[in-house]
Amino acid sequence: MVSKFFKLLNRDITTVNQAALLIAIFSIVSQLFGLLRDRLLASFVGPSAQLDVYYAAFRIPDFVYNSIAALFSITVLIPFITSILKQDEEKNDNSFKKFIDSIFSVYCIGMIVICLIVAIFIPFLTKIVAPGFNIIQNKELILYSRIMLLSPFLMGLASLLGSLAQVKKKFLSFAIAPLFYNIGILFGILFLLPKFGIIGVVLGVALGALLYLVIQLPTLLSLHKSPKLIFNIDWVLIKNIIKLSFPRALGLSLGNISFLMISAVASLLISGSISIFQFSYNIETTPLIIIGVSYAVAVFPTLTKLYIDNHKKDFLDMFYRTTRNIFFLSIPVSFFIIVLRAHVVRILLGSGVFSWNDTKLVAASLALFSISVTAQCMVFLLVRAFYAMGNTKTPLKINILSILVTGFSIISLLFLYKYNINFNFFMDSILHIENTTGSNVVILALAYSIGQIINALLLWKSFHYHINQNNKENKLPVKPFFHIVGSGIISASFVYIVLWSLGGYIDHQSFIGILMQTAIAGFVGIFVYILLLKILKNEDIDLFIGTIKSKFWKIKPIFIGQKDL
Repeated sequence: MVSKFFKLLNRDITTVNQAALLIAIFSIVSQLFGLLRDRLLASFVGPSAQLDVYYAAFRIPDFVYNSIAALFSITVLIPFITSILKQDEEKNDNSFKKFIDSIFSVYCIGMIVICLIVAIFIPFLTKIVAPGFNIIQNKELILYSRIMLLSPFLMGLASLLGSLAQVKKKFLSFAIAPLFYNIGILFGILFLLPKFGIIGVVLGVALGALLYLVIQLPTLLSLHKSPKLIFNIDWVLIKNIIKLSFPRALGLSLGNISFLMISAVASLLISGSISIFQFSYNIETTPLIIIGVSYAVAVFPTLTKLYIDNHKKDFLDMFYRTTRNIFFLSIPVSFFIIVLRAHVVRILLGSGVFSWNDTKLVAASLALFSISVTAQCMVFLLVRAFYAMGNTKTPLKINILSILVTGFSIISLLFLYKYNINFNFFMDSILHIENTTGSNVVILALAYSIGQIINALLLWKSFHYHINQNNKENKLPVKPFFHIVGSGIISASFVYIVLWSLGGYIDHQSFIGILMQTAIAGFVGIFVYILLLKILKNEDIDLFIGTIKSKFWKIKPIFIGQKDL
């Protein structure tokens, strides 16, 4: 059984659709574990000051990961690895071995030093992250943040090592790693939380990060590319990597500022506001990871190789094909979530100490997050398209602008919600949160979505400017897009009609009743969506069904030199 598992981890994947679907499958499993994690936290702890501290403790380690570990991330290293492997094959000078040993040594030494320095200064940093916390909460935040500093080191190292496997078209270890991360957190919730309190969950996070790294080691060993610490470091190469990756790392760290701003503002609101925001964001990231990340990760090596080989037309074809796949899946999903938001939240989180007031606030925030699902998926793809072109500065500039938009939106919308009766009434009415305590927290989700939509639009426009695309035959077809949007709206309408029709026959007080109503409405919506696209003769639905029928898990490993994944 173990040998079969390792053999599965080392299997190659042949096409972008197969790679994306395979990553998506494991992403679904991982997200299910993540949702179970959130349900247990919502049930055992609930939105509270205690849980606010736990979620706020992620902010500083996340910032360290995005600003430092990202210097040696997969998206930056893959173009270097692709190029150096080609050079190594042509000249047989063992340059790849020195390359991987150099970045491994610099990363390990650098991250250890940085994490130690950050740990010393955390008491000052926590005052920025959560200015609204009291003295007791702040002490807990300091302790939790220091423990969680293990995560950026371990997960950054896993990302570095995982880039070797992805270049060799081995995606499974990367895809399954988040599952083991969530298993570690679940262990903390189920076994450590009852004995030690929230700090037990924090220890579970550290365990999950360790498992995230360990699960990727078998694939690395099978490639015989194990790195080692050296002192004879190729500093010229490291300088080139940092020069290219610094704008990206800066962009990610600046992007993390959005969450720092939101945490800071939420800490000034009523207790539980950070938890409400995080619960809704975690649910929204499920389609984001399954769709956006899966396709972006799967297509990135191919985009990189096509651009390096100067196949611009093929590069654009692949980009537009992936864009259509993302539109095909993400647009109806966002519509369905908006309609089913309350049911989804009650199914995923509605138990234990999680109240009806909490349900309404998380559902409203989820709806506001969902309006930017497609935009967020496209940001993942567009950023990787820029990196494949060797352009890291443009996404950085646009990211800075989107952060400013998010910050301005938070301030202006909170002001409007508090002092403008018409805006307050409109938001409460459309989201069904009238007379709900702490309802201003939903504004944070709206502000975040506005920033992401602006980010996607600017990246899209800038991408076509930099690619200098003048070939009309190679542009994204408009007709299939309207097919997807129209079919999505109509199918979501059917979902609402089914919910309304079943309302009098379903027990809304039971988990089974809500689950059955949601499942029936969802299946009807999916059926209508597929039927409409079939009637419109949309090729996206045929391609997707063909991929599922291809039995991609039985595909034989591809040979070296294959241009596609």
